[in-house]
Amino acid sequence: MKEEGITISRLFLALLLLVAEFTAPAWGQTTATDWFYNGMILYDDNKFNESIQAYDKAIQLNPLNEEAWNGKGMDLGTLGRYDEALRAFERATQINSSYAEGWFNMGVIFDLQGKYVDAIQAYNSATQINPSYQKAMVNKNRDIDIVMSSSLSCSCPNQLPMV
Repeated sequence: MKEEGITISRLFLALLLLVAEFTAPAWGQTTATDWFYNGMILYDDNKFNESIQAYDKAIQLNPLNEEAWNGKGMDLGTLGRYDEALRAFERATQINSSYAEGWFNMGVIFDLQGKYVDAIQAYNSATQINPSYQKAMVNKNRDIDIVMSSSLSCSCPNQLPMV
């Protein structure tokens, strides 16, 4: 009899939590998901600073939301704040090491900084996770060409002649 009461109490509590999740915005509160979607909308409207604030609120409510960290990184990168963007993408990939989009975006920032070897490693992580990730494969191959062409064009005494 007592076990039934505990089970019913747990079901009632679960139901209350579910209702609270869906009615919180009506009470003037918002969820991490709401803030995340607000960040996406603000990003699409080119309101990058406001978007960062929305992602920060999403992260405050759910620090393990890799997509919010990724979105924040995209805003920071767009604003030219590359070191901060890298930290956001690194956090996203720490939370979920299989988050190919976070690895890809990290590669983009490394490219913008001229750190092609680091970019290749990030793109490689993205393509290992998702072998059909075309953008990551294209960028990785481009960066490999850049690195290889710069090493082949040196005046190295041991370099074979180019034919």
